[in-house]
Amino acid sequence: MPMSDASFDFVIVGSGAGGLVAAITAKLAGLRPLLIEKTPLIGGSSVMSGGVLWLPNNPLMKREGIADSREEGLRYMANFVEKDAPYSTPARREAFIDNIEPMMATMEAQGMKYRRCHGYSDYYDLMPGGNAPGRAIEAELFNVNRLGTWKARLRLPSVPMPIRTSEAATMLTVGVTLKGKVMVARVAGRIARAKLTGQTVLGSGGALQGRMLEIALRLGIDIWTEAGLVDLDIRNGRVEGVHVNHAGRQMTVGAARGVLICAGGFAHNSAMRKQYQRPPISDAWTFSNPGDTGEAVNVMAQAGAGLALMDEAWWNSTWFGPGGKKDQIVPELVKPHGILVDHAGKRMVNEANSYMEIGRAIYDRQARTPAIPAWLVMDARSRKRYFFGMQFPGRMPRAWVEGGFVKQDSTIAGLAQKCGIDPAGLEATIARFNGFCETGVDEDYGRGNSIYNRYYADPTMKPNPSLGAIAAPPFWAAPLYPGDVGTCGGAMTNERAEVMRSDGSVIDGLYAAGNCAASLCGPYYVGAGQSIGTSSVFGYIAAKQATR
Repeated sequence: MPMSDASFDFVIVGSGAGGLVAAITAKLAGLRPLLIEKTPLIGGSSVMSGGVLWLPNNPLMKREGIADSREEGLRYMANFVEKDAPYSTPARREAFIDNIEPMMATMEAQGMKYRRCHGYSDYYDLMPGGNAPGRAIEAELFNVNRLGTWKARLRLPSVPMPIRTSEAATMLTVGVTLKGKVMVARVAGRIARAKLTGQTVLGSGGALQGRMLEIALRLGIDIWTEAGLVDLDIRNGRVEGVHVNHAGRQMTVGAARGVLICAGGFAHNSAMRKQYQRPPISDAWTFSNPGDTGEAVNVMAQAGAGLALMDEAWWNSTWFGPGGKKDQIVPELVKPHGILVDHAGKRMVNEANSYMEIGRAIYDRQARTPAIPAWLVMDARSRKRYFFGMQFPGRMPRAWVEGGFVKQDSTIAGLAQKCGIDPAGLEATIARFNGFCETGVDEDYGRGNSIYNRYYADPTMKPNPSLGAIAAPPFWAAPLYPGDVGTCGGAMTNERAEVMRSDGSVIDGLYAAGNCAASLCGPYYVGAGQSIGTSSVFGYIAAKQATR
């Protein structure tokens, strides 16, 4: 039998949320785990995210008296999955729900600090089992200086500021509410205090991953960076290790209790995206971490794993600005005085629904008529009152208009012509939409009807906080592409996080969680932090299974 260069009990590939939870859980269970990360930096796409976990019936809800139950969580998830879907069986969904509390208890016992995202409702709160108060939690703010020399090895979040994700919606109303102004001042105060005290305080994904990395380091867990997965070491039909390229050296690492792949999807792999996903598609549109290049999915497929949902991603609209800068456009679609249209000038979706649904709607419309880029059409009040990307409310930056990054005109017809939109179609759509704004009822798509639809809306707008007429010139439009924060198709897994072949049989010794595993809720994003929540729970499940 060939010898390994190094041997551990359990090898975890990928340092996102699920990988760190798995490593911590395995160590506490008495195993010797190894966590390997392909890039020089720890955190995966989780650290670049809002750092939120969607966890039904979680302990924080119980402590605060928020009504929920195991049954309601299962009822809600069942809305989004086909009855016989092999990638999301009832047993897999039940395992997710049943392991939320022990996963959180394990992490909290090690010093993890969570808090509820008050009011961040399920994305489909009106559907059976939906929860309006919200099932999302996040990590408390964290001073990454506590990581010592490892601070430089933690990837920075997309917004490296001391702001909680649950505070963002309020902050984004700075142009219209006193609460928004107070929140901006509060965050500015935190930044000033951190600077005066020499701290580096992060929220969102930086807080989540920073806190877990601190726990892992305190427990003495072995972590290798610049250690890319090359292949699985399969002996006598069982996965017993991995072949890795560690800092330029080819190595075989033994894993007596198995291997967990938790290494993201293929968002930055152009060839795979063109192979599996609908055109047009580009890896330039993604906000996933640079290491999200698909090797993990391919390695599992070569070992016999059945794949599912490879045509899907966590869609998230992308706008490109000056200097190659790009922004995720989410709250902007919810705010009044704007609509999303195709090249015929027609709306195609409830703009205030889940960002994943909006991406799918753009592709569905593109299959029938040009819709990429889609155009977010707004009037002058939108720019004056609301953020656009990271740009504070106020005037339209001249560089945006002069560089063609947005189109602007004094008339709707003139704007349409500059965008390549049918003028008559856009004028008719806006006239109809403006009528909805008067009544407060979107008769076409129901925008603003749900609690989630109003989460990022303007509370000062009546009668519907998400509906405001497009009537004040100058008018402007931004081209949006169906970007994403990662793909969500990959290996099919069962309730034990074991990787399955297409016939449902298990590949012995191989586990998967996160974006390299097929999504638990199919082609839907059902609540803030769904991907990180399921990755964390199934990382925990995999580690527990490896101890048996």
